[in-house]
Parts: sequence; structure tokens; C-alpha cells
Amino acid sequence: MIDLKQVHLITNKPVDGQLDDGRLVEFKVNVPRNLDIIVRLIVAMANNEGGLIIFGVDERTMSVVGISGNYQQYINNIDLAIKKLTIGITYSITHEVVNEKDVIILVIEKAESTSFFSRSETTPARQIAYKFKKETEGSFSISNEDKMYYSKVYKYMTLDAFLTSLYCKTWRFFEPSKWNDKFEQRFYCANYNFPEAVGNTPQLFATCLTRERNSEAAWKVYSNGQGLGAHCLQLELDIVELRKQLRNSGYRFEEKIIKYEHENIILDLHKKDKPYYKEYFGSFTIDSFLNLLSLKRDAYTYEKELRLFIIPKDGGRRNKGKKAQPKDIIIDWNKVIIRARVDKKCTDAELVSIQRACFSVGINPVINNYTFIGRIEPPVDLKDIEFERFDIDDMPGASSITIN
Repeated sequence: MIDLKQVHLITNKPVDGQLDDGRLVEFKVNVPRNLDIIVRLIVAMANNEGGLIIFGVDERTMSVVGISGNYQQYINNIDLAIKKLTIGITYSITHEVVNEKDVIILVIEKAESTSFFSRSETTPARQIAYKFKKETEGSFSISNEDKMYYSKVYKYMTLDAFLTSLYCKTWRFFEPSKWNDKFEQRFYCANYNFPEAVGNTPQLFATCLTRERNSEAAWKVYSNGQGLGAHCLQLELDIVELRKQLRNSGYRFEEKIIKYEHENIILDLHKKDKPYYKEYFGSFTIDSFLNLLSLKRDAYTYEKELRLFIIPKDGGRRNKGKKAQPKDIIIDWNKVIIRARVDKKCTDAELVSIQRACFSVGINPVINNYTFIGRIEPPVDLKDIEFERFDIDDMPGASSITIN
């Protein structure tokens, strides 16, 4: 905390001031009626080192002027705005009297996972991670670098993986060294020999989603195994609920949209003489590390992929090659799955296996114009979810045509 009787001693830097521990300080004469801009500042502070916003101080003269009006009502308004418009903010609001004047102090803690601005009542799936962007020495601006504007996401998996996930009530994440694409492995498996990398290149686990509903490539990839692994299943997921569960998992959770680059850029960007080096390795943070792990060759642009990362809070050593580990995260699938598609080639027995697995997590799979063998009545109080039998290669109309 700071001594409000000596606000003039704060060093003028990024905003109105900065404390010795790196936290930013912003002064406001009063609490504005429209709190949207304040909330964006709050998110940016949380994504930096945390900070304070002090209402009732004139930033020009650095003098305590006090706020005009009912301070308790202002506190209630700030509290409500943060709860309605942010994700991942930890804060406290206090009232102090300085020189017989009312001052409100909002303290924002550094976020464990990236914090977002999000209108929870109207567009909860849309979120923006505001951050401070350095313009010149001692000069910063607020930027909105990470924009999550999509509302529908899909997970493709084999029938084998789906049944295991439901029966175990978990979702398996993998260390990136397990990924098949060596272009994507390289930055997780790399040796980082510079000081800023210490603590910013931890062991982590990831899984992939897509914003593409009809991906022929995904269907083919997840229908290329043996047995239950020869059938693909696609889940449409509630991204808001999924984010909530992963944030509450006990791990740091991060979400990144894949950035597609030419393979020559990915191969060379770690070289100091290349133009992309500074973008990824200058002011290196854990976010820089995640950005490296979110690069993919532009040949895969059609995938419209995004990645979810789980990072143990106690750190951990990255494993390479065959030593790569999985991490099973507990998931309440009943709340996460919106609807599903299942390979039309699945047999009746395989569909019954899907039905029983769904029962185990409180889901009643409903397939139009289809009756499961055995005609087992579902347990009471299950959630009905549509399961569509689907074939990516289905062609409408007659299979045989005549051309004159």
C-alpha cells in the first residue's frame, strides 16, 4: 500500500505512477458514471503486475481533493462493474478519510491466469485481454492483443477417447513434446539459455479445439485408428462453462488462438538477426512462451485452431520425447457438451456404448429417428443432448446421375 498523504512522491511512469514493486497507480478525481474504461484499465493492471486506482486525488496537482457524493454507492457501483464485466480479477475496495476528505482505494492483484474484459450478461463468450504495451521508454498504452470473439468451439476425438473421457470424468491434456508436428514441438523442447527464460518456460499441458464445424481433415484424422479408434466423434462445447471449469481446476489456465506463419519464419525466428526475434524473445515472459507454442505452419490455416493450456502452479520440468506426460483434468461433461456428432458408421453396439457412457455423466443422448438396442429407459433427471449420426462424405441426392 502507499501513504496517501505523500501521493506526490510516486514516480510518474506508465500511467500516473508506479510503485517500487512494479504495480501501477492511477489517480481519478471522481468515479465516472460510465465504468467501462475503468474496468479495461483494471484488466490491464491485473495482466501486468497489479495496481491501484485511487479516486479522490487530482492527478495534475497530486493533491487529495476527495470524491463528491455517496462514497458507499460508488464502491457498490465499482464492485458491480468488476463482477459483470471481468473474468479472473482479484481485488479489494476500501474507503479512507484523508485531510477530512473521502478517498476510495481500489487494489487490483496480479492475475494468476490472464484476466479478461467480458460482458457476462450479453456476450459471455466474447472476451478481451487488455494489457499494457510499451510505446517508448517510460510510456505505455493499453492494448487489446488477445481478442476471443468466437462463441462456438468444437472438439474432435476418437470414440475410444470419448468413452474414456466420460467414464473417467476427465479430459486428457498432453505436454507439447507429445505433438506429432515437429514444427510445433521445437519451442517446447528447446533449450532457453538467457536469464529472462528462467521461470517463464515451465512444464505445461495442452489440448486443441477448433472453430470449424465441418472439417473434413479432422474427421479423417480421428477416423484413422483401429477398433473404437476408427470412429470420429465431434463435440460442440460451451466455451464459457469450459473456461470456468478450467479456471477452477487448480492450475493456471490460458487460451490462445493459433497464429499461422510460413514455415521458414517458424524455423528462423529464434535467430537474433531475424526480424521476428524481438517480437517473440524481447521482454520474454510466460506469455511469450505460450505464443511460441501457439505457432503453426500456414499450410494448416484451414483448421482454425485454438489451444488450451494447463500450467501447474508449482512449476515443473519439461519432458521431451518419450518422457512426455499427460495430465487428466476433471470435467463436468454434463455442463460442457452442447451437442454432438458421431460417425454414421458406428454399429448399434458402439452407439449403446456411447449411450451408457453418457448416462454415467448425467446425459441422455438423443438420436433422431433411431432407437438404441435394448430399449433401456434412461435414468431420471438426465439432460437431453442431441447426437447426430454424421458422415462427412455424405452427398445429398441420388448416388447415380445421368449426364446427356
